[in-house]
Formats: sequence, structure tokens, C-alpha cells
Amino acid sequence: MELQLYESIPEFYGDNEAFLLEHEDRACIVLGNCLRFAAVEWEKEKPFLAAVKDKEETLLLAMLIPPYSMLMLEKNEEISDEAAKLIADYLNSIQYAVPKVMASKSAGLAFAHHWTGTSPVLRKRVTMDLRLYTLKNVSHPTGLEGTMRKATEQDLPFLPDWIVGMTDETNQLISRKEAENYALERIGTGSLYIWESKGKPVSMAAKTRPNIKGASVNLVYTPKNLRGKGYASALVAALSQHLLDSGFEFCTLFTDLANPTSNKIYQNIGYAPVCDYIEYKFG
Repeated sequence: MELQLYESIPEFYGDNEAFLLEHEDRACIVLGNCLRFAAVEWEKEKPFLAAVKDKEETLLLAMLIPPYSMLMLEKNEEISDEAAKLIADYLNSIQYAVPKVMASKSAGLAFAHHWTGTSPVLRKRVTMDLRLYTLKNVSHPTGLEGTMRKATEQDLPFLPDWIVGMTDETNQLISRKEAENYALERIGTGSLYIWESKGKPVSMAAKTRPNIKGASVNLVYTPKNLRGKGYASALVAALSQHLLDSGFEFCTLFTDLANPTSNKIYQNIGYAPVCDYIEYKFG
């Protein structure tokens, strides 16, 4: 195995396009970042972009765009430990700061083990324990009144509170001001959706990471006093169908493994588990 480094996201993507597209469901975040940041010029700290290769074959990709988590995508579990150690040793040698890592459990555990081993003061803490799902056909819930619509600025009185509530439950705390800006951005791009029942907004979800063949659903949230009525199921099913009708071949989403309810409802509408992911924060 040997490490290959890249100076730019277009170079990283161009050299590993076939690998990313072969694993597009698992690569949804890495691939999304390649498309999103392709034209960005980095004024300060550049992203860390690397591949672990055996001759010309890509075995593992690593991407860290500060200040976000380092993302890793491996070919299979068998190579995770050796490849992750190669990444950890190199980053330690150049004293590159890694705040968090998000990857499949095999690669994430391997990197966290080797990374914390590079310093006697480094500790790791699990911040997210997730499962990735993929859907190609929707099983629509029945017997529920309501309709999906795009969020508008008229929804701003409640959307920031919903976003804060959702991020609080997933350990990704943000301020209300940040939530306001996030809501405005999503409204502006037309990617935030509301389920409305009897004229009342009752649930939200968003389209994100439109890639080559797939797109993702995230930001799924129903206020606590409105849960248990099937609103999130109806909205995610409707949004997933909308994405498929728009030309995508599949949809992906992540769920919190600590929430068995969400894992069940998504499977009921056609989402199938792909693999488990974990995020570690270092400090």
C-alpha cells in the first residue's frame, strides 16, 4: 500500500471517479463534497485529500475539509486497519489537526485507534452512531391526510426552532441564528420541504447532496407533540418519490442507531440498510 496526495478536489475526483461512482451510495458525502467544492479556491488551510492505493487500485479515500470531519471511504473492511494507519501516521508526521472522523465503522474505528495512539493526550468520543440506508422504490404509507410542499419564508417563525430541535437530538448543536441562516439558505435553494396536514405544518425534511445517480434526504424532524402520527414517514416517502421522479436512480439517508423508531419507519417505506457509520471527536 502507498499513499497518494492531491492538491485539489478536481485532481482528487478525477483520479478516483470510477471508485467513487462504483460505491456511490456509501460515497454520497465524499462525492457530494467533490461536486460542491470543485471550484473553491482555498485561501487558508487547504483540504487534506489522499488515496491509499495498491499499484493503480484505489483502496481507501480520505478527505478533510476544515473545519469538518475527516471522511473516509474504503473498498472493503479487510484493508481498513492497514490503510487507516497509513493515513494516521502521515497526518501525525505533518502535525495536521484532525478534529473528527466520520466513516464506516471498520474504517472509523481503525483510524480512531491509530490516531489516538499518536499522542498520549488524545482521547476519542462518539458523537454520532449512524446507519446508511438506500432506496430505489417507494412504499407509500396509506390512510394519512396531508400534502408535501416547499418551505417558504412564511415558515421562518417556526423553522429555526425545528432545526435547533433536530440538531439538538443528533448532537450537532447550533445556535438559533445559525438555524435561521440555514433555513434561509435551504429555502433559497428550494431544497427544504414541509408536510402539511389540514393546513398546518407538521414535519420537515430536506433534499441534499444531489450527486450523479443518487440524492440524499436529511433534516427530517417532527415536533415532539406531533410525533406518532406518521407525518415523517409520509413526508420522506413523498420527497423520496419526488427525487426518483426527478431522474435520480436512488435516494440515501442516515439514521441515528439510538432511535429505533426512525430506523423502522424508513425501512417500511423502502429504505434498505447499507452499512453503519460512526463519528468520533478527538480532544
